[in-house]
Amino acid sequence: MKKFRNVVAIVCAMAMLLVAGCGNGTGSENTAAAESADTEAASADATAEATSRINEDGTITIVDQLGKTIELDGVPERVVTTIMPFPYIFYAVCGNNDNLVGCNPSSIVAYNDSALKYMYPELANANTDFVDTSFVVNVEEIIKLEPDVVFQWNYMEDEIAKMEEAGIKVIALEYGTIEDLETWINLIGTMMDKQDRAAELIEYFHESVAEVDEVLADVSPEDYVNVLLLSDDMTVTGTGFSSYWLEHSGAVNPAGDLSGEALNVNMEQVYEWNPSIIYIGNFTDLQPSDLLENKLEGEDWSVVDAVQSGQVYKIPIGGYRWDPPGVETPLMIKWLAKIQYPELFEDMDMYEEVSEFYENVYGFELTDEMLDEILGDTQN
Repeated sequence: MKKFRNVVAIVCAMAMLLVAGCGNGTGSENTAAAESADTEAASADATAEATSRINEDGTITIVDQLGKTIELDGVPERVVTTIMPFPYIFYAVCGNNDNLVGCNPSSIVAYNDSALKYMYPELANANTDFVDTSFVVNVEEIIKLEPDVVFQWNYMEDEIAKMEEAGIKVIALEYGTIEDLETWINLIGTMMDKQDRAAELIEYFHESVAEVDEVLADVSPEDYVNVLLLSDDMTVTGTGFSSYWLEHSGAVNPAGDLSGEALNVNMEQVYEWNPSIIYIGNFTDLQPSDLLENKLEGEDWSVVDAVQSGQVYKIPIGGYRWDPPGVETPLMIKWLAKIQYPELFEDMDMYEEVSEFYENVYGFELTDEMLDEILGDTQN
């Protein structure tokens, strides 16, 4: 795995791309029209990245994923978030500090099971009284935190409105894609004056995923491994972000053809799919042993290929759960690829991969015991 590139080289490369992308040129009217159409079709993510900036007077302009402009007096000292995976992404960009003063109680549940508790012990002091697990905010409680800015999901419009009515500055974020994740990283980088660091993280992310892509380049999609994603007992994951890490790890999800992200199924459907590998999400208490030892009442998993071959795995939790988009998604992809194609990734040691990733991304050295917490109990 490659180390972070020199910051100057990254900034120069980004500047070259920016110049190339913004040049007017002297092409035909058709070319100009095409470029204009492309510009008009740019996503809200791209708009946010292009227009969020630190101004000459030290103020900071953020354009969020609702297209709304938020003006900050400077780098915020008190940041609050209702969004569950936000704290570990914030930490990856900013490093260990006390700026994050409030977060979702579900974030702390994950934190207590994660490696983040070793890297970012200050997060244990974050207030969680202002919001419930459904992202509904108690305005009186959040005012007590005196936040400089609050992060909320873009679809929680009523919650955003009531905070703004109370004079609180709110940045709306959208969930679901790698582009969204990059926007998060860039917005945090601009807001906290860590733009170079944000660029490093995004560069490193794509380099890491490309390593797996290169190994799997000769594997035909028709030969991808058939996997099933269990988000809970008799609930499978269909469409959604999982499509990204399955595609890049060379797997196909038969439930991906069904509409919806979480789908209720029965054993007859599971038998029809007969997956070679089963992954159990980290948002459920369900464990591989529940299937491997046929513990679930009224369900017979013993005849499923994945169970017969012992190929049932629990998705890990590192800095945060590996299921949703995050800075550790490249580790998720490598973990999957190692399981699905052991002969192609024979020389890849996941303990070494995770250890090196943490040193490069977080500047933190995991102990053997910490590595075991992340990887050691993913199959039992």
